[in-house]
Amino acid sequence: MTTEVAASGADGRRDAVEADGPGVDGHNGAAGNDRIRLALLIGALVSFGLIGGVSGLVVVSSFVVMLVLHELGHFVVARLAGMQVTEFFIGFGPRLWSMRRGETTYGVKAIPAGAYVRITGMSSLDLVDPAVEHRTYRQQSYPKRMAVALAGSAMHFAIALALLFFVYVAIGRPDPTRWVVGEIVSDSAAASIGVRSGDRIVSVDGMETPGFEDFGVVVRGLPGRDVVVVLERDGATSSRNVRIGERLMVDGTVDGFFGVGPDRPMETLGPVVAGVEATARFVDLVGMSVDGLVGFFTPDGLVSFLTGGDESAEGLQPVGSGGAGGSVQVADPGVDPADEDRLLSIYGAARLGNAMLDDGWTTYLWFLILVNVFIGVFNLVPLLPLDGGHVAIATYERIRSVGGRRYTADAQKLVPLTWAVVTLLVAVAVVALYRDIVDLPDFG
Repeated sequence: MTTEVAASGADGRRDAVEADGPGVDGHNGAAGNDRIRLALLIGALVSFGLIGGVSGLVVVSSFVVMLVLHELGHFVVARLAGMQVTEFFIGFGPRLWSMRRGETTYGVKAIPAGAYVRITGMSSLDLVDPAVEHRTYRQQSYPKRMAVALAGSAMHFAIALALLFFVYVAIGRPDPTRWVVGEIVSDSAAASIGVRSGDRIVSVDGMETPGFEDFGVVVRGLPGRDVVVVLERDGATSSRNVRIGERLMVDGTVDGFFGVGPDRPMETLGPVVAGVEATARFVDLVGMSVDGLVGFFTPDGLVSFLTGGDESAEGLQPVGSGGAGGSVQVADPGVDPADEDRLLSIYGAARLGNAMLDDGWTTYLWFLILVNVFIGVFNLVPLLPLDGGHVAIATYERIRSVGGRRYTADAQKLVPLTWAVVTLLVAVAVVALYRDIVDLPDFG
């Protein structure tokens, strides 16, 4: 759960600037202002589409949908727990449209940067009508408060798992038992005999090559030798005579060099196997996200980031997304190695997402999986204004509640720490944005 300064406010806090009241001319004036705001929003979206193209709109829309679903998780669980939810808005800033159903106002605001819900009584500081005090968040049992606090991250995890399951069932994974030619090095032995992407190399010099590793062992042992290579293309086999190239190694030895890179055909999985594989991969991604956070949010990691070093998150690739701080980091195989360990702002993340989408829908689905996993993990950091802060407070109160007396934490004492965290997140977001504007990594 986040506060007003964040793109997504799941704990019921309002956005910092409200412009919802009627205009000076009453209802007609307010309606006219709403139409003007709506026209400006439509114009802005059209302009963005012309500048960023369809891919840009898809990426930004994906981020907004993710954050709306995050808030929907909090909203649904809070309602099921009997809590009072007074607002559910998409966007921030001036109100464009709203309607009231029961005790909740639903609507759309002018800045499509996420969403927020307003749950009554999120802390001891909130002033609440005594008549509804029993329905506030702070008066609920520990399990109910935990369910509400965890619902946002749970929604991101559910999205990631669903996308992983879809990828394995509909698209598949590389078949570990088969390989075909993926890339061909120019002016190599492979290029000289017309090897194409998708060809299968059946044998070299009479030795079968069922795996790429087997192929490498055979070729490395035949430098400068004239051999027969058997290829399979579109179900038909053919034999080609070629001289294996030579490559001088660091230790002074000479290895054979053919000049191809592998590609593995995709194999789709059945529902049960896909479920197991999706779960295992999800656990791996959660672990990598945790490692990335621990590495980044250390004194050395933060200093390195702020000074441009980024050594703190060695081994991880950067992906940015909307969230409490406006920038995040997850492991992603799609970024150029030269830009490894780079933390991106939401602007850089949008550019990266655009590059991933241009590379194909499969690549973009993996991008969404990685971003959802990281946002889910990031929001569980046990500090306010994040969801994990509410989890930590609820747990602390539960531990302190002994002898039948319920302990309530003094939220006033947490305000300085909360603002320190907010300041740090804003600083990270600003630095990341500056670096992306000045020197955006090459995602091509």
